[in-house]
Amino acid sequence: MAASSVVRAGALKLTTTVRVSGDPTALLSTIERFNEACNWLSRVAFEERIFRWLPLQRRAYHELRHRFALRSDEAVVAVRKVAYAYSDRARRERRATFRLRGAIPVYHHRYKRDGTVLLYGHRLRFQARAGVALSGKQQATLSYEGGRFVLRQVIEVPEGSEIEAVDVLGCDVGIVNLLTDSDGERYSGEAVERRRRIFSHRRRNLQRKGTRAARRKLRHIGRRQARYQRDRNHVISKRVVAKAKGTRRAIGLEQLDGIRSRITVRRRQRARHANWAFWQLRSFIEYKAALAGVPIVVVDPRNTSRTCPKCGTVDKRNRRSQAEFLCRSCGFAGHADHIAARNIMLRARAAGNRPMVAA
Repeated sequence: MAASSVVRAGALKLTTTVRVSGDPTALLSTIERFNEACNWLSRVAFEERIFRWLPLQRRAYHELRHRFALRSDEAVVAVRKVAYAYSDRARRERRATFRLRGAIPVYHHRYKRDGTVLLYGHRLRFQARAGVALSGKQQATLSYEGGRFVLRQVIEVPEGSEIEAVDVLGCDVGIVNLLTDSDGERYSGEAVERRRRIFSHRRRNLQRKGTRAARRKLRHIGRRQARYQRDRNHVISKRVVAKAKGTRRAIGLEQLDGIRSRITVRRRQRARHANWAFWQLRSFIEYKAALAGVPIVVVDPRNTSRTCPKCGTVDKRNRRSQAEFLCRSCGFAGHADHIAARNIMLRARAAGNRPMVAA
């Protein structure tokens, strides 16, 4: 199958998480000193209107090293980080600031065979996932999260050989059902909604307190919710890709640009609409499909839940409720999310350069 929006074979860049351990006091001192240097350099860049990295480096490189006792590689990376913060002209109207313990970029670090990594003068022990080949030639980011040091490393993974797709599995993302495919399978459940309500209720109570301990607990809950959402999105995307590959089908996805402003929901559904990471789910499906060799076709989502897949009638009144679809022209009925997924499948079929036959 071929289409202009199909993901092609090649090298795929992914980010893997590497846990590192060492002297916490020295590492925290390095992170804080680096961000202090970035804040000072940002003030210089903003006041003197020097936003490109080369003039900024010529202006402040030696003073930066002297003031904050930075190594040469740390000073160069700090200049690049500040210059990137002002790369957009709209950002130059306000001085950029950096959190004291915010993540810092890492370049040209070295992984050793003895299980250690060298970065900015520190020798740290690292623990990576089995089968992951790490290389210091790719950029990484060192961050301090929840009392642990994490190195997020970019790795290159070869994409799988593309399968010969004979049909398309349409996928519709939504509020009540996170994803519904054109076979009628819905990927959601009461457990997801129950967990979301628990998180929302706890956040509201803690926000009302407003104490320092409450804010610390809010950050903890935010990290828990992000991990839960990431896990559910991984599970859903893995099942979708496995299903498409097992049936030799491509995956049809809707274009998600502007989904939050495009979709209007009732007051009771606003939290559900704002809290779920739709784009993350889409990106997980795309990269897992690339690794498995499953083609992706992206289509326009307009009127997918209002169009009858049988007669083609487009009418806002066809969707009688969130879950109910009834065509006013031919009487065809079904679940609204399933209908939308079928329409995505039909549009993805039409996007191909050659006819597709159902398996």
